[in-house]
Amino acid sequence: MRPVPDRLDPDRALLLVVDVQEAFRPHIDDWTPLVAHCDALIRGCRALDVPVIVTEQYPQGLGPTIPELDEALTGVDRIEKRAFSSLGAPEVVARLDQYGRDQVVVCGIEAHVCVQQSVADIRRSGRQAHVALDAIASRTASSREVGVRRMRAAGMVPSGVELALFEMLESAEHPAFKAVSAIVRDLPASFA
Repeated sequence: MRPVPDRLDPDRALLLVVDVQEAFRPHIDDWTPLVAHCDALIRGCRALDVPVIVTEQYPQGLGPTIPELDEALTGVDRIEKRAFSSLGAPEVVARLDQYGRDQVVVCGIEAHVCVQQSVADIRRSGRQAHVALDAIASRTASSREVGVRRMRAAGMVPSGVELALFEMLESAEHPAFKAVSAIVRDLPASFA
């Protein structure tokens, strides 16, 4: 019998937002729901006091993190990287170590490259990788599918925006329940 993955715990979790940048906008078919799901996950994690790390792959060429996420990411630094894996950036590894969190919730672009390689390295580092499948994308459905398969093989825990946030809430008695409920209430239909 397979072990049940650990429940996401806001005291153990951290959100990694991978490369949600301008250059991808015209190439992702389901851009609007992707952005809405990433935004909701960021805002929900912040309501739960879960730290957030944001990466940007070569922003000089791919542009900055999209402005639609600016409000949710107020006060959060963007970490520039050249390696495809987010953990290829020493500053990301330093932040992970600084926060001391062993559960990493992952969202972003592209599922088969930067997200997949980040998840593999998160697993190699001994941490759990909970991937919000409704908040990751690739330019093609087949590339996304291959990326998801590889992440499953690496031991990722499949998750989603509402699943992750409500798992961390654990109960309607949580002080952030109303705020998180309002954040996810009007999410568009998922493309995952």
